[in-house]
Amino acid sequence: MIETVKLTVKLSNFYKMSWVNKAVSLALLFYMIIFTVYALNTFPPLNIENNVYGFTTDFSNLIVLIFLFWMVQCSELSRQAYVFSTLGLLLWTMGTTADVLDELVVQPFWVSVYFEDLCRTSGMLFTSYGLFKTMRFVQSIHNRLACELIIHNRLACELIIHNRLACELIIDDLTKVHNRRYFYRHVRSAEVTPYVILIIDIVHFKSINDEFGHDVGDIILKQLANKYNDIFVDNAQFARLGGEEFGGYLPTSKMLQVSDFCQQLIDLAHSINVKNVRHLTVSIGVAKQTPNEPFDKVMKRADQALYVAKQTGRDRFEIAPN
Repeated sequence: MIETVKLTVKLSNFYKMSWVNKAVSLALLFYMIIFTVYALNTFPPLNIENNVYGFTTDFSNLIVLIFLFWMVQCSELSRQAYVFSTLGLLLWTMGTTADVLDELVVQPFWVSVYFEDLCRTSGMLFTSYGLFKTMRFVQSIHNRLACELIIHNRLACELIIHNRLACELIIDDLTKVHNRRYFYRHVRSAEVTPYVILIIDIVHFKSINDEFGHDVGDIILKQLANKYNDIFVDNAQFARLGGEEFGGYLPTSKMLQVSDFCQQLIDLAHSINVKNVRHLTVSIGVAKQTPNEPFDKVMKRADQALYVAKQTGRDRFEIAPN
């Protein structure tokens, strides 16, 4: 996160300044005090009533310059911008101080002409160059922030694309449940043994597509997937393996609970009506992992059990022998 610093021109900022800022500020203050006291006590006075407008204008200019000088001391500028702005405003303020006093006293010719004009003109030049450097400094910061923003947006886009691609690799596009890739990877890395694998197949799904259309078939797949996915909890996993076939992983070896769960899956399928013509049915093959049995062999036994369930009436589950 970028740290922001608020610019303030409080007098209390003097205590937080570097010794350079303090020295320059005090030097200008002492000059104004000493030169004013010296001029008022040395040079002949003028009638101020005849110079009210000139005095007011010059004094207002002096106040503005002092404020600008103080603002530069309170700012975080580049080195060159600070040096030229400070030097320029310092000289400009010195010349304007003499200009203000020129309305109050009769100053020597060299002060009212050479010193005053030289300080003011050179101060304007240095201040202008300091302003140029300040604008360059601000522009460089703007360019850097713009580049960082572009890089940040690009990284954010890449992260979104990466997450989307990662999601596509493990999520089935139609049903939005986990896909075959995720299911196989998850079970192979499972630490709980033995476990139980379920292969669930929708009975006569091709006839549903042929009779009612593929759009109805897609709706049936999504409805069944959502219902089943909600009941696979506590580290159990559910996924679409492909077509009308789904897979389930149960981290348990208690076959009585597995049988009850399979019957729950069958009953849940019955709650889905196909265009109010018939209810959905599924067949389930079940295989419990034997000691040190690899995942591929467990899947093969579950698939063989599914085949038996289909051959012996469908709408039922079959447990593969160990």
